[in-house]
Amino acid sequence: MKKLLILLLLSLFTVFVFAVSIQHASPLSYGFGEDVKLMAEVVDGQADISGMKVFFRNKGEIPWMFELATLESPGSVYYWATIPAKYFADIEMEYYFEIQLSDGSLEYFPPLDGITPKYTLIPKALEGTLSDGFVLLTEEETVSADEGYLLAVSFFALEEDIDPASIEVWVGGRDVTYAAQISAPTIMYREDNPTPGIKKAVIKAKLGSKQIHSNIWLTEVIPGQYKRATPFTVRGSANFASNVYSYSDENVAPGASNNDAASWADVYGTYGKLNLQTNLYVSSLEKTNQQPVNRYTFGVQVPMLDIFAGDYSPSLSQFTLYNKNIRGLYARFYGRAGSITWAHGQSMRATTNDALITNDSGRPLKSGTFAQEAIAAKFTLGSESGFSMGLSASRHRDIVSSLDSLYYKVTYTPAGADTVTTAYSTLAKDNAVISYDIKLNMPKHNIVIGAEIAGSMLNKNTIPGPIDKETISDITGSENFPLDPQDYGNIFVINKNLEPLLPGRANLAWLAYYRMLIANNLLNIQYAETGSAFNALGASYQLQDSKTLAITDQLNIARYWVFSGGYNLTADNLMGFKSETNTYNSWFVQSMLRIPRYPYFKAAYFNNTGENKINPEITSANPFQHYLRNSNSISFGMGYNFSQIPYVPSQLDISYRMGYDDSQLDSDYQTDNESNGINLTLSNKYTAIPLTTQFSMSLGKQKKKPTLLTPTTEVNDNQNLFFGAGYSLWENRIKPFANYRLVSYNSTQGDQKYGYITLGVEAYPMRDMMISTNLGFQNYSSDIPNAKDYGTTTWRVLLTQRF
Repeated sequence: MKKLLILLLLSLFTVFVFAVSIQHASPLSYGFGEDVKLMAEVVDGQADISGMKVFFRNKGEIPWMFELATLESPGSVYYWATIPAKYFADIEMEYYFEIQLSDGSLEYFPPLDGITPKYTLIPKALEGTLSDGFVLLTEEETVSADEGYLLAVSFFALEEDIDPASIEVWVGGRDVTYAAQISAPTIMYREDNPTPGIKKAVIKAKLGSKQIHSNIWLTEVIPGQYKRATPFTVRGSANFASNVYSYSDENVAPGASNNDAASWADVYGTYGKLNLQTNLYVSSLEKTNQQPVNRYTFGVQVPMLDIFAGDYSPSLSQFTLYNKNIRGLYARFYGRAGSITWAHGQSMRATTNDALITNDSGRPLKSGTFAQEAIAAKFTLGSESGFSMGLSASRHRDIVSSLDSLYYKVTYTPAGADTVTTAYSTLAKDNAVISYDIKLNMPKHNIVIGAEIAGSMLNKNTIPGPIDKETISDITGSENFPLDPQDYGNIFVINKNLEPLLPGRANLAWLAYYRMLIANNLLNIQYAETGSAFNALGASYQLQDSKTLAITDQLNIARYWVFSGGYNLTADNLMGFKSETNTYNSWFVQSMLRIPRYPYFKAAYFNNTGENKINPEITSANPFQHYLRNSNSISFGMGYNFSQIPYVPSQLDISYRMGYDDSQLDSDYQTDNESNGINLTLSNKYTAIPLTTQFSMSLGKQKKKPTLLTPTTEVNDNQNLFFGAGYSLWENRIKPFANYRLVSYNSTQGDQKYGYITLGVEAYPMRDMMISTNLGFQNYSSDIPNAKDYGTTTWRVLLTQRF
């Protein structure tokens, strides 16, 4: 069992390289007034994902905005996200996916490493039929900003055939119909203080059941003589959601929850070179005996200065503060010569647990978690676009006063003893890390080279307080020890719980990396070593006494073909003090071919191997047992956008997966499993009628062959069917929808079935406002002995106002 746990830790450590892998077929372009739907398929690591977002912005802007990506249906591997049309500004847009893992850490696709390009969308030609019935009346190709921008269009020839209510006016990639004056047969739109640049304008309308549009008219706006007032732009959304639950039997239904509600808002503002960002999330699920789930952020960005207050995840360096949320203050002052970064706040809060636990002596104790203060700073000398070197330091300290002593210690006198004993259920830690890193960035050559080395000190329990000078003198044998640890207790607590007691190789960690992007080929190589006593409470993925080698390569050809692969080696027992060494090898290849107006093809292969090897330098009283575990999976599929079908444009995606997993202890098989499955998803958007449908199906089989642990063959089948439909009424103001899902599991223990029905409606009573409500019904039935059937009903409400 110990070997299994060690190998599990090693496998979890590979999150640092590729814990999760997704495939995404980018649409590559967007059209006027069209929302862009994005689909991401998880090909590896689905069980580790707790949420997904897509971040996007117009290229050249500073602030990133985001939309949530939702799972197509429970148990699916497809996530869908929508970028609303109002955010497109007729220029290139870039985006990336942020994946939150169950351990709280984040993964990014493409990686945010400063060299990998983001996904991009460029404006495309309008869909529909070009009509010459729209005649431009304002023919000036160049206007001054002082004069203002004027668009005048006549549709005299179409006046009797089109509905004026269907006319849409688009200028600069934005729908400005609300600000236009439409009086048949003329359309007028004016901007008194236009932004200098090229203005693109187009008119869209419906001719019967067909979509028609005008030519795209270009007008150059040149700067005027008068100073133009700097505009202040605001965009974002405000949201409210609630859930009301009802159960046929709360004692049977797993995961039964109380009613909950949440409200959140995301606001982004721009005033010249000033960028503002505010994110607020309030939930009734917030409890004082749990870690914070709420998120409050306020950020200000001006040239050379970034300031964020509230919840933020700064990344100073991989060994000091990296990918950990802090609720406090973050500031970064930067220039050509270097930068200064500072972060201070709370990384954990005090929580209590009244459940009794038993210590080694059988004494019952309560437990808790201390509030933890985090402080970090980094001084960087040099340029981000050239050579730079940085010195970072971080400290994470548990605040003992944040928790009543009832929840972390108890004092008692054991039977037959004369002295009082103190037992701890929770230990307060004090951790300090200092790091030095260098980086050479050569943008013209698309090469980044860097390295980092760090040392740490960890006090496992600061509750007894700092050691006194006299005790240290007794330990060191020095009568006049020059320092008194009690004088520096507010910086770092030094006592007998310190690890390591004396600095050395064991409390060091270092890494080196090389990244190159040449001819659309991205190569990333990283090697790292971590000592057995190195601890960094502010950094993720710290596996002690280990070394890691990671190599990934990605090739892009004309934005249409992507081929990537990677290799990861992790091994423990770096110091050589243990009788055996555990190694973990993982490698993968992945490819996607996506050519516009043609089917796309995709394939992926993952292989993972873990085993232990004897260390001949160390002898052990226990006999050595060789453990080997191997797992691999392969998937391939295809998809196609049927845009050629005029009445039923469809998006189809089909994929097939199969995998094997086996483990051996010496020559005996412990596990010998295989699985396979097929996934199909089809989305349709009809044009003759305002109907959208979505269908998905997955069929899977898991087979456990006979082993010492499972002497009989076990075969489990599962089926997942989903069908959803939505209809639009009154010019898309009301959209009723219905979903049905059936999940069934067949096994030797018995059959299980889950049935889901959702009935709801979306309403758009005002511009950019959406109200959605639905009733969800779930029924569970099972043939497994002693299992009880149950049913649940959930009422959900979501209110969103964009601006």
